[in-house]
Amino acid sequence: MKYIQKVIPEAKTPEEWNNLPASKLRLKLFDYLRKNYSGYTFINKDLNIPITVSVKSCRKTAYGEAMYIKKAASVLILKEIVQNSKYNNFGERKDNDSPSVIGYLNFKCKCVIDGQKECVRLSIQFQKGGKFYYNIEVNKKVCTT
Repeated sequence: MKYIQKVIPEAKTPEEWNNLPASKLRLKLFDYLRKNYSGYTFINKDLNIPITVSVKSCRKTAYGEAMYIKKAASVLILKEIVQNSKYNNFGERKDNDSPSVIGYLNFKCKCVIDGQKECVRLSIQFQKGGKFYYNIEVNKKVCTT
């Protein structure tokens, strides 16, 4: 049976995050992720897999790649995004990945962030031993799933 996303998570950016420089926003975001999600495992409803948030995942989300306010706000609803996202495709492991990495399961989730419809991309690192770890991006493109 094809999975249909029934829950549309909603987030509002905290007022104090709006005018922070990226370096301070990254610090706030890492602290928030670490305190609220590190060590937690959530079950994705589409594939019924457990996805764990590790300190490494928190660090990659906060300090890896671009930082922007919608990405920061999306972590406020991380649990709902992980649970309700829809599987999109599989990505091959990268040359610089640890030997324990098998590849990446990519998901999409429709969300509302600061009153606007957004598409969040969730990249789950699939490791040997059946472990799954997350990373998140808010897409600039329109969400079609």
